Amino acid sequence: MSTKIFRGLLKDNSNEENDEIKIKGKFRIYLGNELYAKGKNKWTRYFASSVMLHVAQHRDPFYSARYMAGMSFNYTARAGGDTSTPTDPNMSDLVSKIDIAPNTQSRIAIRSDDLTSYQSKFTFTWNPDVIPAQTIGEFGIYLFLTDDTWTSPYEKPNFRTYLAYADHYIATLLPNADVRLAARISSADGDFDPIDYTGEESIVLEWYVTIKF
Repeated sequence: MSTKIFRGLLKDNSNEENDEIKIKGKFRIYLGNELYAKGKNKWTRYFASSVMLHVAQHRDPFYSARYMAGMSFNYTARAGGDTSTPTDPNMSDLVSKIDIAPNTQSRIAIRSDDLTSYQSKFTFTWNPDVIPAQTIGEFGIYLFLTDDTWTSPYEKPNFRTYLAYADHYIATLLPNADVRLAARISSADGDFDPIDYTGEESIVLEWYVTIKF
């Protein structure tokens, strides 16, 4: 599940050099300044469902809220202690989540000069002594995603989720959207060796989503 391919979205299939889009999720883990591991993540169905609904949905013309929320609304990451459970696409959370938010997080968007590659880079940093000393065997990236309970086929999916937030409303193109697990990086999948974390170094998780065609 590390790569999703959508055929025929750009031009017709007679052009074999430009008839598919590839979406890849990759990661880098740093302990202090040293690169500890890099590789590909595993996706959940909530991410795949949300991507497709973003394509299929439309905005309610009578909607009057101040702004819409995308999939990075309240985005975050967590570490976890599990080292034995392979990733399943139905997972909605880490197996043994260490519920400590990163001290800092950021995201940027990048595109190639030839306009055939688009990438988002997320960086999550836990400072030293924030996560207690323990074994770390999994990481999760959380985005604002649908719960994937819609009935298939979903005829003319509508813009219908409205959330009260502070003194205004947030609207999203995704039904029943909330912060859910989008991708998992796991030692049980062979993505990295379990970390015998002492708490003395910072942990930096870089996560990249790349779209190429």
